[in-house]
Amino acid sequence: MSRVIFRLSAGFLVGVLALLATLLYLSDYYTGEQQRLAAAGDVAGAMEASRKAVRLDPFDTDALQAQSFLWRQQKKHDRAVLALRDAIERDPNNYLPYLTLANLRLAIGDLDAEAKGYRDVLELNPNVVTARSSLAQTLARQGKLREAREKYEALEEEKSITYQDRYDLGRIQVRTGDPLEGVKNIRRARRMAVAELNRPRRPVGERQRQLLVSMDLATADAFVVQGRYGQARRILAQSPSEQAPGLLELLNVDPGAYREQVINSDIY
Repeated sequence: MSRVIFRLSAGFLVGVLALLATLLYLSDYYTGEQQRLAAAGDVAGAMEASRKAVRLDPFDTDALQAQSFLWRQQKKHDRAVLALRDAIERDPNNYLPYLTLANLRLAIGDLDAEAKGYRDVLELNPNVVTARSSLAQTLARQGKLREAREKYEALEEEKSITYQDRYDLGRIQVRTGDPLEGVKNIRRARRMAVAELNRPRRPVGERQRQLLVSMDLATADAFVVQGRYGQARRILAQSPSEQAPGLLELLNVDPGAYREQVINSDIY
């Protein structure tokens, strides 16, 4: 009798495992279909394939993240958020859905939820450099410059800082009482950006050119805060920016007002 029960149990287990393997195979198949259809521009078909993948594998989060991306493409951000929350509920220890959700909050402009999202990521994995950088940028956008400065300086100390991070750090230093270090970091960020843009096969677009122009204006701002008006004038006189003539006139007429304008301005 016990042998019969054992055989039945073993047969049942084999059947369950076979069914599970089939479901996982089909889930992977529909995930692949979702990617293929999305690449072909068939959003409706991609969404249906994504739904099937989600139903077939109750543990998978990739399909839900892909579904969130499809909703985001359609500007349906609420549904994109729900898909990511479902992914987090399925695997609460996986930091990737948290990171995707925080990035989505960035696109929506919900700064408080965005900052919380990046903190959630770092609680699960403190080594996610992109989350640390994004948290610093979010804090800067919220006007929490000193807190953002601490985050950027930690990235600098660990040699994980990008040229955009360093540029932000420099501008924050100018506004928080350390314009000398601010100038150094803005100039270094510019050199890093130029080196990046000069890499082989790297196209240089208008956005990249404007970033370099903005960095030059930020350097002039820093010189004004330091009282080095002559150096600021030379930069502004040579700048192709439409803002430069007005800033140069303000510097000539009322350098004190220019200085206060810089110190009290946002960096984003």
